[in-house]
Amino acid sequence: MKKTIFGTLVLIAFSITSFAGGNKADKKLLSDLTMALKNSTEVQHSSTDAYTRATFSFNGKTTSVYYDQFDSKLIGFSICITESELPQAALETLKKKYSNWTVVDAIIFIDGDANVKYYAQVKKDKKNLALQLSANGHVDVYHQMFTE
Repeated sequence: MKKTIFGTLVLIAFSITSFAGGNKADKKLLSDLTMALKNSTEVQHSSTDAYTRATFSFNGKTTSVYYDQFDSKLIGFSICITESELPQAALETLKKKYSNWTVVDAIIFIDGDANVKYYAQVKKDKKNLALQLSANGHVDVYHQMFTE
C-alpha cells in the first residue's frame, strides 16, 4: 500500500510537469528501459482512471512504466532502488536533515523527455514524507502522509 501511494504521488508530479529534456546518459537510460519493456516476457499490467502501468524487471530491479490513460502518451518509468543507490550528495543531505527518520522506499523516475529525478519516502512514528532529491544534494518535501 505504501509503495502504491508513493508511486502514485510521483506519477502525479510528472504527469503535470514537463522539462526541457535529459542529457545523453538519461536518454540512453530511457532507450534501454523502452527496449527492456519490449523484450520482457513477464509484464504485469494494471490501470486507474488516470494511467495504465506495466511492471517488469530491469537489471534485476522492479520497474514500472506509466502511460496516460486518455492518450496513451508515455508519462515515465520508475525504478525501485535502495537507499545506498541515491546520489551521494542527496544521501548526505538526507542523513543530516532527516537523521531520526527511516528510509522506506526510494525510486528513480525518468520521464518521457529523459529527465531523471530521485524520490525517497521517509518515516518517523506515524508521519511519512515523500522527498524529492537532486543529484547535487538538494532535498525538498514533496508530499506529507500520515498513517494510523
